[in-house]
Amino acid sequence: MVPAGGGNALTLPAHRHAVRIETGNGHAPTWLLAIQQQGAGGEGLNLFRSEDGFQGFSKLAEIQPDASHHDRAELVAVGRDVAMVYAYEGPSLAASSRHDVYFQWWRYDASQDTWTPEPAVRVFNADSSTAYSRALLARDSKGRLWVQAFRLEPDGGATAVVAVSTDGGASFQKQPDLGRTRKRGGGRLLSVGSKLVFFWAMHDGFEPTRMRVRDAADPLDTWGPQRDAFSDGIYHGAALSAVEDGKGGIHLVYKDETERLYYRRFDGTSFGSRILVEGTPDWALQPAVTRIGDALYVFYNHFQTATDYEIRVRVLRNGVFSDPVTLDSRTSFKGYLSTLDVLPDGVTEVPCFYGDAVDANSSGRVMRVALARQPEGGGGSGQDGGTPDGGGVPDAGSGTPDGGGASDGGSGTSDGGVDAGTPDAGSGTSDGGVDAGTPPVDAGTQGPVTLEPVFTNTTHEVLAVDGAGTVYALALDGSRSKLLASTDGGRTFSARGQGVGGASFWVMAALKDGTLLAQMSRSGSYHLERSTDGGRTWADVASLGNYRAMSPASFAELGSTVFFLEYQTFTSGSTPLRLWASTDGGATWAPRATFQDHRHGTALYADTTRSVLWATFGSSSAQAAVMRSTDGGRAWTKVMGGYAANAVTGTVLSGGELLLGQSTLYEPEHPKLLRVYASGRVDALMTLPGPAYSLEALPGGGFILGTARADVGDVQPASDLYARLFTSTDGVTWTEARSYERTTSGVLARAEVWGVLSNGDLVVRADNLKGFGTGGKGFQVLRVKR
Repeated sequence: MVPAGGGNALTLPAHRHAVRIETGNGHAPTWLLAIQQQGAGGEGLNLFRSEDGFQGFSKLAEIQPDASHHDRAELVAVGRDVAMVYAYEGPSLAASSRHDVYFQWWRYDASQDTWTPEPAVRVFNADSSTAYSRALLARDSKGRLWVQAFRLEPDGGATAVVAVSTDGGASFQKQPDLGRTRKRGGGRLLSVGSKLVFFWAMHDGFEPTRMRVRDAADPLDTWGPQRDAFSDGIYHGAALSAVEDGKGGIHLVYKDETERLYYRRFDGTSFGSRILVEGTPDWALQPAVTRIGDALYVFYNHFQTATDYEIRVRVLRNGVFSDPVTLDSRTSFKGYLSTLDVLPDGVTEVPCFYGDAVDANSSGRVMRVALARQPEGGGGSGQDGGTPDGGGVPDAGSGTPDGGGASDGGSGTSDGGVDAGTPDAGSGTSDGGVDAGTPPVDAGTQGPVTLEPVFTNTTHEVLAVDGAGTVYALALDGSRSKLLASTDGGRTFSARGQGVGGASFWVMAALKDGTLLAQMSRSGSYHLERSTDGGRTWADVASLGNYRAMSPASFAELGSTVFFLEYQTFTSGSTPLRLWASTDGGATWAPRATFQDHRHGTALYADTTRSVLWATFGSSSAQAAVMRSTDGGRAWTKVMGGYAANAVTGTVLSGGELLLGQSTLYEPEHPKLLRVYASGRVDALMTLPGPAYSLEALPGGGFILGTARADVGDVQPASDLYARLFTSTDGVTWTEARSYERTTSGVLARAEVWGVLSNGDLVVRADNLKGFGTGGKGFQVLRVKR
């Protein structure tokens, strides 16, 4: 077709270099192809056109004529116009102020039957200390234009950046970064139905491929959490070709780090198991795919020798690949490939473009080859060479998707949750009293399930509510060693008991049979105590040393066993954490399992229907995890890892999934409500205004969720000063029911559901909230109204 400075002129295969446009008015469809000629004939990045599928063609115009700067383009057809981004791409990347990213419209002029460019708009501006490359373009279901690229960092790593235009490409607004890689990155951004799907990987490293998904209805700065797409990485992050499948999913063919080609399908939620496409490994092996209806045409360059490659194609139908068909067997080096992503069924051939040269280091030319086909419904069978043989054996051990990676979630090693800490003991001597004051102002919008304040207490810190509705608390101006109790729904309190040796109460849980378990401290050490008479008398049952509980969710009951998961703050590094178990109602305890690679054990969740125990661990991306056990806590499987796994609250759904509220504090992992499956699949249900700290079932059905206002991190704007409560009848659709303003900056503000009274009213514990007592502490009783 045209001369080029090298056999890899069509870098990258992840890019959409060509489009096909129906111009109407009796004209044949026009095909446009962007080629970087790399200085051949003095040419740079040019746009070529054809009306016969590039059997004949002509140069339409220059895109970026400076041949010393190897920009590559990504094209998207929008009606008869073409939206385009272009940016540098080459085998190496160094900081340069020239490595910017540009967006440009090419508008169709019907009177002249041609395309003319509008002025290019700079989307990302590099300077002498950084560089942008591998720019991708997607247009979402609302017509907004999204540009994604990778920014080179001083340490040699890469950050996946993204910007959006809501004014048709006239301007772009940078959005929160999507991810980070330790080395140079690459990936693919695709518009699929109402979703944008972004997946990416890293150069030269055996790390999982990661992904994020957003829905067009979400706020612009909102993306689903980062998660592992699948366990194997993608060679250079960009040796891939992908196309939406027309059914809300994606066909993906990629080269993994072992230099073999594999196929996976994304079904709209997760990637399935992989199927081998080409098993002869080579550094130059690349795919290019075209979809026609339900058939996927996979072109690739099969290695023979270092200077002899073949262009082959296989066709995927109904989950089965055809035998390979060789389309070009001439002796030459054949480099990066490109195709059109989707073609109509009426086409009679499927073309593929590729670079051709004597060897990988020599100048060459761009070639075209095509696979003849019989259109469906046109009297033929639709077979295109090659008889399906059941080839493409699923690769064992790949899984769907791999949630076990403890890899960096893209937000450094920041703590994913504000440490619960040891509360201040408070001051004064009062042991009770009812606050007849006005409840805090509700700044939220009430939903289908509303929460009506019954009364507000400003003098007590709630510890637990048992099954009979007894409220256990401490006086804010009293001693932490003196337990108080209320049997009238928290309106009045009286002295109930003291811990062994004057121990201080910190965290308490009430078991189903009324037994109380408390994590306490005495002489600088933590331990568990137990009471079977409503807190009147207590007995030491386990010594914890420096370890303690984070919240009542540190305890769980499963069958006849009670569990306790340790939490610690004496080191920022990973340290052994014990899961304790008691088979006699908490009277005696023994370690059931020890976790070695974590810092904070944050919560336990019991699935009594399936005898499954879930556990969450928080802090850095390497330490955070969601774990699952099916044998009573003896053996554990990591279901979700990375910074996104930070969570301190959740509940098990009727189907066995875990409804989990993220406590992440650092972008781009904005906190969300997740539905986590045992398989590792993760669905993002709702973006949260702040980290989640309580999630409970509502009396009569539904759920209530509490979010905090944290000054640590960057997920909350300075103008948002509220902790909130949300309600839902189905766990999917949520409505803000109440909000409470923070009292003091620099301190975590929380409104947490701490228990349910016998009449169904909720007890909501307050910390650092206006309208409450010392330190913004106290509690409020809320009535659930439907």
